[in-house]
Amino acid sequence: MAVRDTDQQVDRTARIPDSRLRRLYEYWHAKKRGRALPARSDIDPAEIPGAIWPHIMLLDILWEGAVPRFRYRRVGDVFWRALRQEPTGRFIDDVLPETAGYRDYVVGIYTEMASRRRPMYTENIFMLDGQVVPMLTRRVSLPLSRDGETVDMVLAGHVFEHAKFDREHALSLVTGLSEITRRFLDD
Repeated sequence: MAVRDTDQQVDRTARIPDSRLRRLYEYWHAKKRGRALPARSDIDPAEIPGAIWPHIMLLDILWEGAVPRFRYRRVGDVFWRALRQEPTGRFIDDVLPETAGYRDYVVGIYTEMASRRRPMYTENIFMLDGQVVPMLTRRVSLPLSRDGETVDMVLAGHVFEHAKFDREHALSLVTGLSEITRRFLDD
């Protein structure tokens, strides 16, 4: 029996538990239009539902040989409050704390996604100082490319889940990190 494209879409998106992240991935996937990757010019902010905006960011990728650096271009409210600063125009490695390996973990996700040129879904938990219940983070990392080959931007969505999530101080409280899931979405 042949698998219809709609069946593949259901299978692909069923692996993303959060509806906001699922909708962002579906939007990105529709913008491919038969190509390997969409470009930034294919992304129209007016087409992305407002409820998703606080959870998304755009990152520029500057390749230094085979090593990418990631610079914040557009950052949703969820991020800059968690960082306690406006990161737009700054590099991830200059902004994210090294605490508990957080910076290396995030840079590693984006590096793998960009190098492999494939959309990725990840989940991790953060242990927060003074909190018994960890914070769950779900994220989609979606590659964008002007030339269809080199990934030059990332469209990313993050959702933080915690009963008492204090966005104002979350990342400064991280004492531990554990990855739950890392998978490509186009398998």
